[in-house]
Amino acid sequence: MGSAKVTKRLGILAALALVTAVAPRPAAAADGDVLVEFHFMPVPGAQIAIWLEDSAGRHVQDVMVTQATGTLGIGNRPGRWDFLSSWRFPYGDRPSVLPIWAHARGKTYPKLTFHDDDAGDLNSLGWHENSSSLEPYFCRPLTDTENETIATDTMTCPSPSVFQSDKGRFSEQTTPYPPRGDLVTFEDGGDHPDVKMFGSVNDLDAITSATPIGDELELVTAIIPSALADDTLTARIEISLEHDENKAWGYDRETDHYVDPRLSGYGIEYLGQPSVVYSVEFDPAEAAFVGTDMYAGYGDWDGKTGTMHPPDDSISIDGGSGADRLQLCTHGDETFRFGVFSHGAGSGEDPTGSGGSDCGDGGDDGGPMGGCTIRPLPSVTDLELEAMDFDHVRVHFTLPDVGDTEIRNVRLYYRAGEMALGEDNLASAIQSVPRGPMCSGPFEPGATMWCDVDQLFGNFEYQMGLKYEDSCSNRSALATETITTPAQKFQTVEGICFVATAAWGAQWTDRVRALRHFRDVYLRKTGTGEALIQFYYAHSPMLAGAIASRPWARALTRAVIGPMADIAQATTGS
Repeated sequence: MGSAKVTKRLGILAALALVTAVAPRPAAAADGDVLVEFHFMPVPGAQIAIWLEDSAGRHVQDVMVTQATGTLGIGNRPGRWDFLSSWRFPYGDRPSVLPIWAHARGKTYPKLTFHDDDAGDLNSLGWHENSSSLEPYFCRPLTDTENETIATDTMTCPSPSVFQSDKGRFSEQTTPYPPRGDLVTFEDGGDHPDVKMFGSVNDLDAITSATPIGDELELVTAIIPSALADDTLTARIEISLEHDENKAWGYDRETDHYVDPRLSGYGIEYLGQPSVVYSVEFDPAEAAFVGTDMYAGYGDWDGKTGTMHPPDDSISIDGGSGADRLQLCTHGDETFRFGVFSHGAGSGEDPTGSGGSDCGDGGDDGGPMGGCTIRPLPSVTDLELEAMDFDHVRVHFTLPDVGDTEIRNVRLYYRAGEMALGEDNLASAIQSVPRGPMCSGPFEPGATMWCDVDQLFGNFEYQMGLKYEDSCSNRSALATETITTPAQKFQTVEGICFVATAAWGAQWTDRVRALRHFRDVYLRKTGTGEALIQFYYAHSPMLAGAIASRPWARALTRAVIGPMADIAQATTGS
């Protein structure tokens, strides 16, 4: 594939209505600052970072990073880096997620290790209940069977609300990735004291944005400070995708990942082609568009360094794989995968134009241009939350009448727990930018409408907030509400089956879940059964503590209660 580096003047891009996602930007700009747009269309499920380098190749400004890396810390998690797991399982860091960006920043953070101090458990997906607390976002790993039925691009949890996790602690090692920053409540004994510092160590809140839905045009805006406006800059975008294999980058579940021998049925492989980078050189002081359709290089497969390897035949170029993780965008007879549009000198204070683009369908040859003014926007009114299912909430609201301003999208924020959501702690919330069928209609000033949030946990209290954004990247004030989701049918929220969990290593394993289900469906319906449950919960924690650290005792317990668990599975059909 040949390279098409395109430079056009102010009118090359049009139709801002097609542009859908915007990263954080300052509410005000100084004289001489420049407003710059970054255009691209990623595939679903990708992790992305955008940053700027000066003419000497030095990192000078972060623009955007997706929230799985920025807020949820998938690059810095306790456990082996080659664990079999998906990114929505909280163990196993992903050093290869965005290594060129991470190393270019020149920052290091303490690397996490398990709070669990049993050396025998450091290489396990389970066995961490004694050092765990309630998990507000991540969930247990998938099995191979579940991986066939749960689409990887939905990042769905197979069994919400019964999973606790070991949040980890700082080690003496370092990493270029920060820990997660979404935790606001902590459990004495379950959490290590270091966990309370995760949020302050994570410094990416100002640039973290929702993970793009994929296959739609994205726009990220940034203000380039006047100190950089007179220098030629290079904009880089790095994109990665888990389990994106080809013939050159093929991996095996059993030999290239670490399979936990005690929980060998859990976890799915994630290794594949490394991250790829696109680069565009531009003059921020000049009102122009610059784009490229050729990737500049790719990162280390294991993320050990920030080296950018030159393009070669090992990277796929079609099918949404490899270099095709950024889709071709077209405008007339020009194509690009990553484009930068600068509004020119002084545009950060009073931008005089705006650009848009079409992706994949030919586009057109120009369109209307409008001026931008950086200004505050009022919040939505009539905000109400409606529980549609245990994992699904509908957010009702009325957009204010803001005149002729185009409303591009709404951004929903949510976080589990009782702490109210506000501007001062918004960085700890998960972001969602709903599109298409996730909303009741177009975003029009004065419209009363709804948008949906899914992938929630049942029987959790959620703090939710909403902002909307206009075509100049201005964001409204935050509106908030609280809701408790209904319990999931046949899902137990309370406690661990202590002895069974100690024997099999995790409360989410099949036999433990079957015993818990048998308890709820059968034993609790009789007086004798309820008495047995009360006796069990009165005495089993001490027994569980005694066997948890002794492999021979765990094996003996499995031999004794294994037949009971098999009968429970057969009886309940679980």
